[in-house]
Amino acid sequence: MEGAGWRVAWGEPDWLGPVGLALECGGEGFAGPGAAGDAKPLRPALEEIRGEDALGAWRGVEVAWEPAPLPVRTTVRAYPARPVLVFRLEATAPIHGLSTGRLARPAVSWPWLRPGERSPGGIPDGSRGFGHQTTEFSFPTFAGAGLSDFFLFPHRPRWMTPVWLRAPDGRTLMLAPLDGFHEQGVAVPRSAEQAAAGVRCGWRGDLETVPAGFASELALWAGPGPRAVLEAWGGFLRERAGTERPSRYADASLGRLSYWTDNGAAYWYRTEPGRDVGGTLEDVTRSLRESRVPICAVELDSWFYPHEKTRAVNADGQEHVPPTGMLAWEPREDVLPEGVEGLRRRMGSPPLILHSRHISSASPYVQAHDCWIDGDRAHPRDPAFFEGWMAQAASWGAIAYEQDWLVEIFLGVGGLREAPGRSRAWQEAVDRAAAEHGLTLIWCMAMPADFLQTVSLGRVGAIRTSGDYRYLDQNASNWVRFLYTNALARALGLWPFKDVFLSDRSGRGWDGDPHAEAEALLSALSAGPVGIGDRLGRTERAIVMRTCREDGVLVKPDVPIAALDRSFRRDCFFEPEPLVGEAHSSHPAGRWLYLASFNAWREARPLAFRLDLADLEELRPEGPSLALDWRTGACERLDSAGGFDLELAPSDWDLRVVCPVLPGEIAVFGDVTKYATAGDRRLHAVRAVADGVRFEVRGAPGEAVRVEGWSGRPLERVEAWAAQGTPRPDFRRDPETGRWAVHVRLGAGGRVGLEIA
Repeated sequence: MEGAGWRVAWGEPDWLGPVGLALECGGEGFAGPGAAGDAKPLRPALEEIRGEDALGAWRGVEVAWEPAPLPVRTTVRAYPARPVLVFRLEATAPIHGLSTGRLARPAVSWPWLRPGERSPGGIPDGSRGFGHQTTEFSFPTFAGAGLSDFFLFPHRPRWMTPVWLRAPDGRTLMLAPLDGFHEQGVAVPRSAEQAAAGVRCGWRGDLETVPAGFASELALWAGPGPRAVLEAWGGFLRERAGTERPSRYADASLGRLSYWTDNGAAYWYRTEPGRDVGGTLEDVTRSLRESRVPICAVELDSWFYPHEKTRAVNADGQEHVPPTGMLAWEPREDVLPEGVEGLRRRMGSPPLILHSRHISSASPYVQAHDCWIDGDRAHPRDPAFFEGWMAQAASWGAIAYEQDWLVEIFLGVGGLREAPGRSRAWQEAVDRAAAEHGLTLIWCMAMPADFLQTVSLGRVGAIRTSGDYRYLDQNASNWVRFLYTNALARALGLWPFKDVFLSDRSGRGWDGDPHAEAEALLSALSAGPVGIGDRLGRTERAIVMRTCREDGVLVKPDVPIAALDRSFRRDCFFEPEPLVGEAHSSHPAGRWLYLASFNAWREARPLAFRLDLADLEELRPEGPSLALDWRTGACERLDSAGGFDLELAPSDWDLRVVCPVLPGEIAVFGDVTKYATAGDRRLHAVRAVADGVRFEVRGAPGEAVRVEGWSGRPLERVEAWAAQGTPRPDFRRDPETGRWAVHVRLGAGGRVGLEIA
């Protein structure tokens, strides 16, 4: 410890500047060590402590501060077996009147950091900061090493979690909570001019009261790169909480193609000319079935229930719908005169995904139930209130409940923020009710705290990780935010949802999207829901069917696509840096990697770059592999030190499927009509056998499937088997290129086994 405070060393002597405590009490400021300005100095007294917890054995110090204006206890723990420090903050007595009046102005900051005052020889030049702001969709944003120049949305607090620093060599030091996810975070300066205030980690400034014994823990976690640190931290949170996630095929909302009517879809507050809502959706769902587009579930968005300021649903549509709260979670009589059940029957009785938002203070619910009221917003005090909604959803034929506007619920109702645990209580109550009624939950417009609190929830099947489709910004902006935020979701075991898209590449406006293929690719590789929102007669079946089988079952990777470490060097939207994401399918024979690259730079200029397998870090193939250019069909053999050069036009993309070369000099690309060519709902249990490969092809009964691959030697044997009937595979190999393909038609069981040697 130095006179001005502690320092965090990791190779270099100082990464974060002085480390201390800052308090605000009765309008006065206190700080130590190293008080500045009008703050009164606090003197630390140290006592060594030791113990063991879920992270392992630790040693640390308890710090007593004099004079003590607030009854708080602070400790810091170090773990010899892990690269982790844990800062603990605890109230030793009840505290009332704690609020400073501003969420991002914590009354208690432990630790209080001043990166702008780093000692010489500190964090390397060129280091960058990164974090997720407390906004809808947890906006990911970059800063310099001083953490004082984040690009932040001004209408949201400068409150972030997690926050990290990445050195040019990849080493990453991350500040991230271990508990109290809605109560604690990191306040960063709004601008470089305010850097002297430092980075303040602690309890939200709008916490009014905390009980004796209330405590929070913030980890400072180190690792070789952003993804490694995220995975280590997220894995610990899930293990400690005993988190159980729904399968990525848990129900039709997650595992099958769906049709959506949310913002960005053709029928968001809009109908076909001359048709009402029922007629429009009846016609479009029938047309999709007749066109063999196998949609399974249908989402009904906020247009189906009344708001404080309800907008019309007609052929003209609504460009902007004000963010007012709902009056009642019941179908609008002017829109659905036959009710939700009647609309569902007209559409052929598909399972439903039902949208919900925050409650208006003008709602009849406020008179019937005890609620917190804050201006035009309200929220029930009794978490059990939402059990009735889950029962209602199930009775309407819903399989999933989409809770939207999570950010508005939390930031819009002060009563949820006055005392700790209130947000967690209502989310856990919704989760319990969803489980009781067999519903999957979809979280939308979630803040970072909402992402993290899902470790105590068992029904959250998907979470939106980017903004509304084509809303306010261009496609590429959402691609960037999607892949960055997916890294957080993936570490927490969540299935991301990219949002709806329109599939017709030739259309414009609500008739289609020139970037439909990139949108479909990202949807399929998300490992989460895939939802189209096309206008009647404007669905491009070829694009849609690259995401799913003939029965609508999605062909997904095992894990969501997420940005590689290399894409965290710079912001891929604001700076000339390619956006590169990775997802994969694992089989007994090895790992099939899907590497998707995008030029999302807002300057709309070409980008030339090299993508090396070394960029995959611990996912890099150990042996020889083949890289298939999915768009051209060309392939090349690579060793673990190999790579390929790319040049992408603005908003262009590339997909490489990297698969292992197996003993016998054979490789399987999979079904190359799908983006996830070796997804386990198409190829199951690919394994190496003597001089060849064995796997099962899966699909809809009667579906014709083509599987492709390569071999360096002639193939002598192709065997096929099924539980019913005798499959007759059509097999061909080009002796000049080594490329082979086998065609099979699946029988009634939808499965055929193949062995190629």
